[in-house]
Amino acid sequence: MVSNRAGNEVSIRQVLLRAGMPAFATWLLFLLTFVLPMVDSTRAPYFDLTRTFSQLAYWLSQSGGKFGAPVVAVLMLALLVTRGGITFPRRWKETGIVVLIAVICAGGGAALNEHIVKEQLKIPRPNIIWLAGENGSGPVGMTPDNFYAIGNKQARGKSLAKVLRKIPKPVPLSASIEAHWIEETGYSFPSGHSFSAMFFATFLMMIAATYLTTKRLWMFYTLLPWALAVSYSRPILRVHTPIDITVGGLQGVALGIVAWTVARMLFRRFAYDP
Repeated sequence: MVSNRAGNEVSIRQVLLRAGMPAFATWLLFLLTFVLPMVDSTRAPYFDLTRTFSQLAYWLSQSGGKFGAPVVAVLMLALLVTRGGITFPRRWKETGIVVLIAVICAGGGAALNEHIVKEQLKIPRPNIIWLAGENGSGPVGMTPDNFYAIGNKQARGKSLAKVLRKIPKPVPLSASIEAHWIEETGYSFPSGHSFSAMFFATFLMMIAATYLTTKRLWMFYTLLPWALAVSYSRPILRVHTPIDITVGGLQGVALGIVAWTVARMLFRRFAYDP
């Protein structure tokens, strides 16, 4: 332990045991998606995407997206900064530091994946590959390469909408999942949802493990099954492959540890009470 001025933070070793190792162990469970029936989106059989279970997967997926993940993060941050024994100014300093780092790391990492990594690798989504069929003989009437050459995501979405809304439908989808397929026409690798969910889970858990020793800490452990569920939802919805979520999740864990390291340093410099 360090002094009270250092915020009663625990040692790095303890934080890694409390939060780092559980986060890594959760990531290892991503590997099961390669072998679990109906979860591997690269081969049949697939989940029926009109059923209640698939709708649950859709909402879990949304909770880890660009709107859902920040809401989860804000709720957990509130649990952190409202703990007892710290002053009001310190609460605001901690809030500012966590928000700044989260915006830079989560936003920057997502932008890097979306606009550089994915655009360079150009790996089609599994649902597009399935809809393209052998040599473009599937419902979209073209190869995956030709589909992605249509234009930007909006143009591809309009083209895909015409295919999915044909009668009879080429694939049974609920209305929300159909809209999700139409929206998600970017490239596949790596998964942005898995990156985001595992980043916030790792980053916030490690901060909590550094400064919380009460029962409140255990509430942060719910972030791990949430991040795992978000990641599993992506291949269930057939918009990502197991390798997509595995690499995206590993990115999230790694950047979460880096973000925690920076946050801990900034807390010591700017947030501790005199």
